[in-house]
Amino acid sequence: MSPNELGLVAKHVMKLLVERRFDELEKATNGTRLSADDMEAALDDMGSALVMPPDNVWRDLRISPVRNWPGAFNVKLELWTARGRTSNSVELTVHSKDGAPVIEVDDIIVS
Repeated sequence: MSPNELGLVAKHVMKLLVERRFDELEKATNGTRLSADDMEAALDDMGSALVMPPDNVWRDLRISPVRNWPGAFNVKLELWTARGRTSNSVELTVHSKDGAPVIEVDDIIVS
């Protein structure tokens, strides 16, 4: 999976979170690791609505290959509100199966 493809997946996940489409994101991840209710509860704990990050953020994604899993990547997305970047983040594992991306929302970290 290319960095550009990983960026598109990351943007899609972020858009679903910003638009609070948790059920759709749960379906896209097959409910692996976090349910729609888990995601909603974590973001409610933030106390502020999410916004899409500025465009330059997508060029500097934190992507690292998963050890002992060829073709799988960890992606860390910083969460943004109208006041700017927060200390909160979403961690994903992304790989492909039969040419299609497989997304797992590993954690939503709210500090």
